Amino acid sequence: MGKVNKNNVLASWIDIEKFSEGDIDLKAGDDKNYKQLRRADLIDNWTNFFKAKLSEFRYRNKISKEKVKNMGFTIYFDIFRFDDLINDLSEKFNLPEEYREDSNSNKFTYCLSFSVAENSFKLLEDQLFYTMSGYAHRYGKLPENILEVEADLGKQIAEFFEYDFEDGMMKLISQELRWSTRNYYVINENVTKGEPLLHSFYLDDLLWAKNEDYELLDRYIDGFSGKQINLDSNNKSSTFNGKNIAEILEPKNYPLGRFPSNPKWGLSLMQQIAVNVALNDPEKIRGVNGPPGTGKTTLLKDVFAELVVRQAYEISKLKDKHLTETHTYFRNGKIAQLPVEIADKNILVASSNNGAVQNIVKELPQKGQLSNEFLKATMNVDYFSNISNNDGDLDNWGMFATEGGKSTNRQNMLEIIRQMAEELKPEYFISDKAVYSKFTEQYERVSAMRQKMQNLFDACKKKEKLRLKLEVKQQEYRQELSEKEATYEQLSCNIEELENLVDIQARKVSVAKEQVVNKDYRIELIDSKIDETKRHKPAMFTLKKFICPRSVETYVNEINELKSSKTALLQERIELQARSESVQRQLIESQEKLQKSTTYRERFQAEIISWKQESEIKLSRIEKKISSLELKLKDPNYMPLDLSLAYADLQQTAPWSTKEYRTEQSKLFIYALAVRKQFLHENSKSLKGSWNIWNRIADYSVPHKKHLIAYAWDWINFAIPVISTTFASFHGMFRNMGAGSIANLFIDEAGQATPQSAVGAILRSKKVMAVGDPAQIPSVIPLSNGLISLIANKNNASEQIVNGDESVQTLVDSASRFGYQKTEDEWIGMPLWVHRRCLDPMFSISNQISYAGQMVLADSMSKAGKGAWVDISGRSDDKFVQEQANWLKNEILRRASDGEVDTNNIYVISPFKNVVTQLKQYLQTIGFPQKNIGTVHTFQGKEAAIVYLVLGASFEESGAASWAVSTPNLMNVAATRAKKEFYIVGDKKLYKSLNSEVVIKTLSVLENTDI
Repeated sequence: MGKVNKNNVLASWIDIEKFSEGDIDLKAGDDKNYKQLRRADLIDNWTNFFKAKLSEFRYRNKISKEKVKNMGFTIYFDIFRFDDLINDLSEKFNLPEEYREDSNSNKFTYCLSFSVAENSFKLLEDQLFYTMSGYAHRYGKLPENILEVEADLGKQIAEFFEYDFEDGMMKLISQELRWSTRNYYVINENVTKGEPLLHSFYLDDLLWAKNEDYELLDRYIDGFSGKQINLDSNNKSSTFNGKNIAEILEPKNYPLGRFPSNPKWGLSLMQQIAVNVALNDPEKIRGVNGPPGTGKTTLLKDVFAELVVRQAYEISKLKDKHLTETHTYFRNGKIAQLPVEIADKNILVASSNNGAVQNIVKELPQKGQLSNEFLKATMNVDYFSNISNNDGDLDNWGMFATEGGKSTNRQNMLEIIRQMAEELKPEYFISDKAVYSKFTEQYERVSAMRQKMQNLFDACKKKEKLRLKLEVKQQEYRQELSEKEATYEQLSCNIEELENLVDIQARKVSVAKEQVVNKDYRIELIDSKIDETKRHKPAMFTLKKFICPRSVETYVNEINELKSSKTALLQERIELQARSESVQRQLIESQEKLQKSTTYRERFQAEIISWKQESEIKLSRIEKKISSLELKLKDPNYMPLDLSLAYADLQQTAPWSTKEYRTEQSKLFIYALAVRKQFLHENSKSLKGSWNIWNRIADYSVPHKKHLIAYAWDWINFAIPVISTTFASFHGMFRNMGAGSIANLFIDEAGQATPQSAVGAILRSKKVMAVGDPAQIPSVIPLSNGLISLIANKNNASEQIVNGDESVQTLVDSASRFGYQKTEDEWIGMPLWVHRRCLDPMFSISNQISYAGQMVLADSMSKAGKGAWVDISGRSDDKFVQEQANWLKNEILRRASDGEVDTNNIYVISPFKNVVTQLKQYLQTIGFPQKNIGTVHTFQGKEAAIVYLVLGASFEESGAASWAVSTPNLMNVAATRAKKEFYIVGDKKLYKSLNSEVVIKTLSVLENTDI
C-alpha cells in the first residue's frame, strides 16, 4: 500500500462516527421516559405544559428542592428509522445492493435542551446537537460541514427564543411540524450535564489526531513500508521460512519470566514466536492472529509476566530504591517520577468488547490460574490479596489486574490505589529489603539456564553449520576425487595408446629395416650377376664390335639392364632407408612420450594418495567436531528446534523450553511481585500522591499541571500491573494525557474493533500489540458498505482503508513487520495454529472454511465430537421457521428429560435477530435459559458443550440465507462455540442451492462425521 493521506482517512472516520450518532431508544426504561410532543394547536401554554411535566417528574422521583434548579427537558425532533435512511441513500446514489440485517434503530435529526429559569425556561444554546444522519434524512445528501449547518440552525433557534420562551416554542414547533410529527421530549433531572452518550466516544480523539504528527499513528494508517517477514512454518510450503523462525526462537530471545501456570505445558511453536517478537522486536506495532482456541490469552499472560520481571530487574539495579519526590502537586505534596526504564514496561489492555477486557482482568488474579506448586509462594508474597478479595470470596491471589475505563471503574481503581497506599504504611507493612537480593539471585539462576540453552543453540547452530560444511566438503571431495580418478584413467588410457603406438612403430621399424636388408641383398645379387656377366665378356671385345656386333650388343644390353636394375634398387633402398629412419625417429619420440607419461602418472597417483589422505583427515576433523557437538547436545532435558518435523508435530513443539526452566521462570515472576511491593512501600508517598492527583484530576487538567497526571498514571499502572479499558471509555479516562504517554497497549479482540475506535489509544501509546482474528465476527458498523464508500469518496480517502471490512486487527496486521501471507492478497499478523477448544467436526469445519487447513488440533483433543445438519424446511416469516423451532424445542426437552445434558451447557445461535427473538419467546415456555439464545455476535468469545445453529429462512428469503453463508465468519464463530457437539438446523436444499463454498465445505465435513 502506498503512502496515504492521513487526514483524509481521519476525516472519513470522523464522518462515519458522526453519521452513526443520534441513536434514540423510544422504548427505554425508567431513566428515560420519552413522550411524543402534541400538535402545537393542542397546547395553550408551553410554559405551563412543561412546568406540569417537571412537577410530575419531581414528585415521582422525589427530587429535593436544591436540585430543581438543574432540572429541564430535551426535545428530539424528526425521529426516523435509520434503516430507511440507508435504503433511501443507497437508491438515490445507486449504491451496490447488499443484504443487511435491520438494525431497527431510530435516530433524531436534532435535539436541544432547556433548563428551569425563574418562571419559565431557558434555551441551552451550547447543547444543540444536529446529527449528520438527520441532515441526510431531511435533504437526501451528506453535508459538507455538519458543524456549520449546526451553527446556522443554532442562530435561528436562538433568535426564536431571544425574548420569550412561549413565542419561541410556537415558532419552533410550527416549523418542525412541517418536517415531521415524530418529535419527542424527555424530562431531565440534571439537564446541564447534557447527553454525552448521544455523541461518538471517538470524535474528540479523531479531531485531535488530525493535528498531531505521531509516527505510530502514521504507521497504523499507512501500513509497514519495508519488507515484511512471512513466518510460514510449513516445511512443505514453497514459502517456508525456517531461517527467520530459527532466529526468533534463539533461547536468548526467550523471556526470563513466566506466568505461574502449570509448568508441564509450554507454549506452542507460534505462541512462543509471538511472545519472543513481542518482547524483543524493536518495531513498535505488531499483530497476532489467533483463531478460536489457539491460546491468545495464554501468550498475553507470559508477555505480561516478563514485563513485570523486567521492571523488577530495573528496580534491582537502582542504588537507592527510594526515589526522591521532586514534583510538587499540592503545597508540600510531592511525587517522584517513575524511571522511564520501569514505566515503559507498564501494561494497558483495551478492546471494543467489554466482555473481553473483563475476562482478562478477572481471570489473571484468580487462584485457579496458578499451578498448585506456585500458589503457596504467591500467597506468601501477598500482592495485596486482601484488596483483591474485597468481596470476601478469597478467589484471587493478588491485585494483579483491574478494570478502568468508565467512571465507576475508575473510581474503583482509585479506591484500590488508596487501599494499597494505606497497606504500605510502615505501621501495616513489614519491610523486607532482602527481596531484592533474592530476586537477583533467582534472576541470575534463570539467566544462567537460558544461557545454557543459548550455548546449546549455538552448539546446535554450529553443528548444523558444520554439517552443511561437511556436506559441501564431502561433495567437493567426491567431485574432486571423481575428477582426479577420471584424469588418472585418462592418463592410463593415453599410456596404453602410446604403448600400442610404440609397439606398432617398433614393428614398422623392423619391417623397414628388413626391407632395406632385402634391397641390399638384391643389389648384391645384381652386382654378382654383373660380375658374372663381365667374366663372360666376349674376347676381343673391341674387334668384335666390328666383326660380330650382335654378340657385343647382347653383352652390352645385358650389362646395361643389370646396371639399370641396380640403379632402381639403389633408389628404392634410399627411399626405404629414409622411411626407416623416419619411423625410427617416430618410435623414439613415442618412447620418450611414453616414458614421460608413465612417470607423470606415477607422480599423479602419488599425489592422489597424498591428497586423499589429507582430505580424509580434514573431513574426519569436521566429523569429530560434529560428533563432539552431538555428544554435547545429548541433553535429555532440552528439545532443540527441529524444522524437519511433520507440520502438526512441529506446531505443537516447545523448542528449548523445559519444565525445569518454566518452573524457575515462574518463581522469578513471584520474586518480581515481592520486589514490586517492597519498592511501592519505599515509594508509598508517590503512590498516595498519584491517588490524590487522579482523585482530583480536574484540578490538574490545566496545561502547566497535565504532566503530573501522566506521572501519576505511571505509578497507578505500576501498582496495578494490568489495567483494562474499552475504547469507548478511553478518551474519558485519558483525555488529559498526550501522545506517547502510555507505555504498552495490548488490544484484545481487535478484529471486532472499528479502525477509528483505536485512534486515540494508539496516539497515546508507545508500543501496540493487537490480538484477534478477522476470520471471526468483524467489527460492527451500522452503515452499509456503499455508504462508507460514499463517505470515503467525499473525503478523497483510500477505500483500501476506509471500507466496511477493515478492523483494528487488519490495520495493525498491515503495519506489522512479522506476519503470514495467508493468500496472495491477504497478509495477517503472526498466526497461532494449535487449537485446544473444540473436538471434531467443529475443529475441521472452522479449519476448512476459514484457515485453509493450517490449524492443528492438539493431540489432547483427539476424542471425536458430534455434529450434523438437521434438515428441516418450512415457510419463513422474517427468517423464522416454526418447524425448526418445534424440532429444537422437542430435542432440548428430550435431552434434558433424559438427564443427558444440562441446558446451561447449550447455546442456541442464529444469524438473524428475529429468529433469536422468536426462539426466546418459544423456548421460554420450557424454561430454557434466555441468555443462552442469541445472534452469533452475542457469543463471540464464549463456549458451551453443545451448540445449535438455527439458520432459518426459506426459498422466499434466499437473499437473507445467502448473506448468512456468504463469508465463513458466522459459521466459523458458531462452530467454534461448541466444544463437543454442533448441530445446524436449516433447509439443506435451500442452502445447498446457494453454491456457497462455506456450505459445501461444512456439509463435506459433517457428512463424514458420526452422529
